[in-house]
Amino acid sequence: MSRLGRGGALALLTLVGFVAVALLAALGLVGADFFSFVAEPYAPPGAGLWLGADALGRDLGARVLQGARVSLLVGLGGAALTLALGGLLGGLAGLRGGPLDRALVALADALAAIPAIIALIGVAMLLGPGLPTVVAAIGLTQWTGLFRSVRAEAQRLRAADFYRAAEAMGAGRRHQLRHHLLPHLRPLLLTSAVLHFVHAVKVEAVLAFFGLSSAELPSWGGLLAACGGESTRGIWWPLLGASAPLALLVLAAQVLADRLAEDPRSA
Repeated sequence: MSRLGRGGALALLTLVGFVAVALLAALGLVGADFFSFVAEPYAPPGAGLWLGADALGRDLGARVLQGARVSLLVGLGGAALTLALGGLLGGLAGLRGGPLDRALVALADALAAIPAIIALIGVAMLLGPGLPTVVAAIGLTQWTGLFRSVRAEAQRLRAADFYRAAEAMGAGRRHQLRHHLLPHLRPLLLTSAVLHFVHAVKVEAVLAFFGLSSAELPSWGGLLAACGGESTRGIWWPLLGASAPLALLVLAAQVLADRLAEDPRSA
């Protein structure tokens, strides 16, 4: 952790704090009454309602705490699926070459030609609202950038002497991926994992704004969508409650990614 620097260590501790909140919320130890009507609509912050109430009189603080579950689940799931698709397809394309390489490059180019927001909303609408849908939409549409990076590294590796020696000794594709490509890609994949986590969290907020995220659990994007124009009428607490934790989570992950990019040995 010392190699991360003070800023990186603080960012890491902030992310650990978000994980702790999400786990407590999942266990029902905090924010368990997020679905209960406990006050008048848009009741201001006060005793027992530290963030006030939403448009239906539900505890906004409880809903914000539960929103951490959604953001972290989508962030981790979306990043994992993106890395799995981009890393695996990029490694196969770069190491194998030939028709497979050309087909995967053509697929990645075709997908990248579609505006990202259109692709995300299209996949989400096709699969229907829900957290699995958000994760799938992120993974299926956002893997192309990582694919190109991994493919380029795999092509460089394929020309290396030690790789040719392993191939001449009969090493299979699985051995080549596991023992030669993955160790070289570790810094890239680690930094990309954090960056794709950040991206997935922001994408969930966008999809929730359009009503394509979880309908059972409150999410920060859904809370932002429900804010409407209340801030112009002096009702500021719904906007603050939805945007502040989202901004803090994204900032902490972004700072950590920057520190890891500066010194990949930090992990």
